[in-house]
Amino acid sequence: MCPLLGDHSRQKIMQLLVSHNRQISSWSLRTRHRSVTQAQGIRLELNSVPLSSSPRPSTASLSAMPCSASWTEAKAFHLRPLTGALGAELTGIDLKALVANSRAIYEIKEAFHEYSVLVFRNQACLSAKDLLRIAEFFGEVEARPVVKAQYGLPMVHDLIREKGTLGHYGEVWHQDCSYMHHPPLGALLYGMEVPAYGNDTVFCDMSLALKTLSPAFVDLLKPLRAVHSAYKMVKKDPSVASLAYDEVEHPVVRRHPDTGELSLFVNPFFTKHLAGMTEEESRPILEHLFEIMTRAELQCRVRWERDTLVVWDNRCVAHQAIRDNTRERRVMRRVEIRGDMPV
Repeated sequence: MCPLLGDHSRQKIMQLLVSHNRQISSWSLRTRHRSVTQAQGIRLELNSVPLSSSPRPSTASLSAMPCSASWTEAKAFHLRPLTGALGAELTGIDLKALVANSRAIYEIKEAFHEYSVLVFRNQACLSAKDLLRIAEFFGEVEARPVVKAQYGLPMVHDLIREKGTLGHYGEVWHQDCSYMHHPPLGALLYGMEVPAYGNDTVFCDMSLALKTLSPAFVDLLKPLRAVHSAYKMVKKDPSVASLAYDEVEHPVVRRHPDTGELSLFVNPFFTKHLAGMTEEESRPILEHLFEIMTRAELQCRVRWERDTLVVWDNRCVAHQAIRDNTRERRVMRRVEIRGDMPV
């Protein structure tokens, strides 16, 4: 049992948990602190304790703020970590009502950098234009090369799985479009028609995955680059044959451009081999890294409900769709956020 903590201690723990700039070298410490937060049932609200380490403006300064910088659109901001590894569910927020450049958006982005996967429940009736506007809070939106856009909006498309059909490629661990020179920063996925159970999405923290490796092995990986290609996707879905011969190289260990944190950037679906090595020579190293992604202690699992919106950071997170319910139709709406070249 965790001992009861005073208000001052609770605030200290929350500041440690959610500070964008904190650097934690111990994975067990990170997990333990999040577990303490869950056990104490601490409630994070924008009107009480800010998620960032910067001080909340005084009441006087708040009254002097322009409307776009007010806190009024997020009066009940609750953050509940999903697991000790990554992911958080945010409730009490109406994303349609948020104002660009507001304090609430700043706090959401801080949580995004801290937890890498954000889940927003009960976001009813989000239109395609609403999703584009929400995506722009995180970065510039872009068209996805393998999916035909809809509604006259080139950056919005629906993922439809009819009854009795299997997915083409989302059911394998991957980072989205890692075969591109500039893989996406992340993506938004919105549940429009969701089965009563099953078809969850699992995410893996690739930064924590790197931390499970010995320092000597990490030093071995740092100078390596890997070749990524869409060749496996083409085998499953000939309609994207134009991607068959696209190959790019990315570092095996990349640095997050916002947090500075290192993470693995390889996946079993798009990574072919290590640069300068054959597939056979690369296999022992890559298969070991792919196995790490399957470890439950590095993951969170999102259970879908209608009107749920999930945003994830593709730069440090891999994911996999679980297609375990083919008896019901599933319709998800997706928007992708433009990324940079991994370094």
